[in-house]
Amino acid sequence: MLGNTNRGEIGEEFVRRYLRTFNFDVGNGNRTSRTDLQVNGRAFEVKTASLGAKGTFQFNHVRLDREYEYLLCLGICPNELRFNIWRKGEVAEGKAGKLVRMAEGQAVTYKISKKLDDLLNIDCLPATLRTLWSIA
Repeated sequence: MLGNTNRGEIGEEFVRRYLRTFNFDVGNGNRTSRTDLQVNGRAFEVKTASLGAKGTFQFNHVRLDREYEYLLCLGICPNELRFNIWRKGEVAEGKAGKLVRMAEGQAVTYKISKKLDDLLNIDCLPATLRTLWSIA
């Protein structure tokens, strides 16, 4: 029942508070910031979507012209939270999913659709970040 902007702000605030409980250094993130979050000094773009009627999430307004290192997609389900994360280069190469233009004739904002099974349980987020950074 929330608008997209409100849903996004709630998603960012959830990720911020959740990661702080696991001793991550999380900052930044307001309407005028160049990136949504800084997690342990790394720039994140966070996209939040609720589960649609067909069992998919649509993450809107994915931009490649912003300065971030990682895209974190947060999926809201009635009884659980899901996520996945990709490096910005992986997003640009289509490894996060097919980038579909938000409007015909423009190439600035895209959407990515994901199935429920494409996302991990939120409990895995801290370990996923630590693993990602240990191999980066």
